[in-house]
Amino acid sequence: MNRFSFKRNNVKVFLFFLVSTSILWLFIQFSKNYTRTLETNIVFINIPEGKVLDPSNDTKLIVTLGGNGFRLIAHSWRTPELTFDFEKSVKKDSNKYVFALDKKGDFIKRKLDFKGNVIAFEKDTLVLKLNTILEKKVPVKTNITFQYAAGYGSSEGLKIEPDSSTIRGVKKVLDSIKYVETSAIEVDGLKSNWEEKVSIKMDSLQGVLTIDPPYVSAMVSVSKFTEGSQIVPVVLENVPDKEEIKIFPKEVKIVYRVGLDKYDEISERDFKVVANYEEATEDNAFLLLKLEKYPEKIHDVRLQEKQIQFVIVNKK
Repeated sequence: MNRFSFKRNNVKVFLFFLVSTSILWLFIQFSKNYTRTLETNIVFINIPEGKVLDPSNDTKLIVTLGGNGFRLIAHSWRTPELTFDFEKSVKKDSNKYVFALDKKGDFIKRKLDFKGNVIAFEKDTLVLKLNTILEKKVPVKTNITFQYAAGYGSSEGLKIEPDSSTIRGVKKVLDSIKYVETSAIEVDGLKSNWEEKVSIKMDSLQGVLTIDPPYVSAMVSVSKFTEGSQIVPVVLENVPDKEEIKIFPKEVKIVYRVGLDKYDEISERDFKVVANYEEATEDNAFLLLKLEKYPEKIHDVRLQEKQIQFVIVNKK
């Protein structure tokens, strides 16, 4: 039993001297002077309202520090940060400002809270470039598709509110943007009124700071659809004064789809079908028909006759 206790005491003594020696060795090593090169982050504060940092500005500064290990170890665990106050800069021109670093590195020592020496730093002057934030109003382009249920449709189609958004950013960015686009939405089997807030895509607007509003209200009024038709007279245009022309037929049928709620609002006066006599040729007795006017509230409009026949009755 005494023999076991004796061995255990020897182990304790050995561990004590091992720990003590290690601590003493570390203390000696950390007491020595070293140099260390650090990459510091640059942060600018108190930027004036309506201004934004130019992407070309420096974001890093390489600094070489000298001192014992105890002083350097505090900057070994994380990337240090150097803060520059815009209000303490010197104006170079309308958009550029300068920060001068003293040769002794006292500014860097204060910012890093470092008690050793600043041996060197990458540059002794930092240039801050600012860009002016501008606004631009652009139209909103929808990326919404609809499939109506059989027998249903919309007389007015898709509507959005508002139809434009205001974007903010620097001139170079805003000049390249002609419109903004909504997120993609697909709606199938639509048979009742639909309304939803749809966000505007930001992933394609690199450099845009804000967009107002960031969404639009999209809506579609849906109604039961039916087929309608009208008999419309053909208007013959560009007939010379010296000629008298007869056409066959004089009227044509127009077929279309329309909402039941708009069915009674459609009349033949809403349509215009034209044949252009200037397109006539000697070897062809037919003229193509063109539907020049029809109401926006109807869909799938088609002429049952694509052409008419003409005859020269009198040539003066």
